[in-house]
This record gives sequence, structure tokens and C-alpha cells, in this order.
Amino acid sequence: MAQITVEEVYNGTKYAVMSSAVAEYLKNGRPAEYDEQTWMDMLLVKHALIAAEKMKIEGDSISGMTDCESSSSYVRWDENENT
Repeated sequence: MAQITVEEVYNGTKYAVMSSAVAEYLKNGRPAEYDEQTWMDMLLVKHALIAAEKMKIEGDSISGMTDCESSSSYVRWDENENT
């Protein structure tokens, strides 16, 4: 069981989300009905879900993120926002 960063999930060798998505894209191409960016985004989601399942099985977790912390700079957690 290990705590790993999001960057390690995407770029590391254990889960390799980014390289797996790129390899699949290069191997199989993309369907004509999708543009390149959309298809690549879909492959990233697919491989991120595969990595999440592997992490669950191995007991790994993401370090540095909590439920009360936004992963986006565009999202604010302000309880008094609507007052």
C-alpha cells in the first residue's frame, strides 16, 4: 500500500495513464466522428478509471488531496457564498 501523487499516476511507471492512453491512440487511431482532442480526453478517462481500479485492488491512495480541498483552482469551497 502506498500513497502516490496524481502526477505519478499519470506519468509514473506503475499506473502510466498518460503513456497508456497515447499508446492506445497511436495503435488504434480514433473514430472519424471524434476530433483528436476529444478522443484523447476519452482515452485519458478510460485509463484513469483502469488505474483507479488497480489502485483500489493494491490499496494505494492519492497523497496530498483531501475531500475538503478542491483539485481545481476554479472551484471555491465557500460555505457563505450564497448569503
